[in-house]
Amino acid sequence: MENWDLIGHEWAVRLLQNHIRNQDTRHAYLITGPSGVGRRTLALRFIQSLNCLNPPEPGSFCGVCRVCRQVAAMQHPDLLVAAAETRGGILKIDTMRELQHSLNLNPYESPWRVALVLRFEEANQNAENALLKTLEEPPERAKIVLTANDENALLPTVVSRCECIRLRPQPADELKKVLTTRKQLPEAEAERIAHLACGSAGYAFSLLESPEKTERLLSIARDGIELFGENTRQRFRFAEDFRDVKKRPELRSILQVWQSLFRDLLLLSVDESTGSLTFMDYRAEMIALIRKSAPGTFRRMISRINEATTYLDANVNLQLLLEALFLDWPVL
Repeated sequence: MENWDLIGHEWAVRLLQNHIRNQDTRHAYLITGPSGVGRRTLALRFIQSLNCLNPPEPGSFCGVCRVCRQVAAMQHPDLLVAAAETRGGILKIDTMRELQHSLNLNPYESPWRVALVLRFEEANQNAENALLKTLEEPPERAKIVLTANDENALLPTVVSRCECIRLRPQPADELKKVLTTRKQLPEAEAERIAHLACGSAGYAFSLLESPEKTERLLSIARDGIELFGENTRQRFRFAEDFRDVKKRPELRSILQVWQSLFRDLLLLSVDESTGSLTFMDYRAEMIALIRKSAPGTFRRMISRINEATTYLDANVNLQLLLEALFLDWPVL
């Protein structure tokens, strides 16, 4: 199967294939990159290649045998999958202890028993420390594959015990070509989706499958633009919607969109003709904002939003966190 049926990341596929062919696979891998870039898909393809019943060649997989199909569905008995209960939630130590216990058992039918831990940046410190013990003394017939947004969000001791594979989004032009050929999209729409997905093919496909996601994304960006023209009282009214701690994942998503929005504003403040925008739909509105804003405004706000995102991982009051951010929000 050419390039393991992945879009892009040829170098990562070649690296893992060579590890398998040379019988030199590591005991643990850490695959990082933004959501939708292909972390989980690459991990599953690697696991299929490790345990396929009828590989066409070393470092490949057939995709049709029982093991390949069950791994693709994440339902094989030798594949142990762990993650926080909800996206943006917390991966707790009890989950990691259960995983460790299962990983120490002999493989049911495959050469390797594999633990796949998704979104490991959501693990609390106790869960990370628990996994660290397994990374230091891995079972003989076991492999561990972690996925995470950024290795800097993890304990350095965890990262140092893994082979790190850092995936990057594709250039928007390359993803646009994929969307026009595979999805038969008109060029203008393919370009729009490629930019909204920030070069992540998986995210682009999810936007196409769920148009409401696209509308939600644009709506959040529009809220960020409209906040420029609102006073403190109006902004605090927006923050009142986040009194409930259960809205932490929603707020995380909003801050991520606003990071992209202010990146667009920063790029436009340097070059109004730039084509490297996420929110191409709002180019005119954003140009109007940069012409009224002081130099350094957008770089400072990117830093403040990053800081607020970091505090989300602590036990903070979401409403107060947003209100503090809004006190620094540019006023026109």
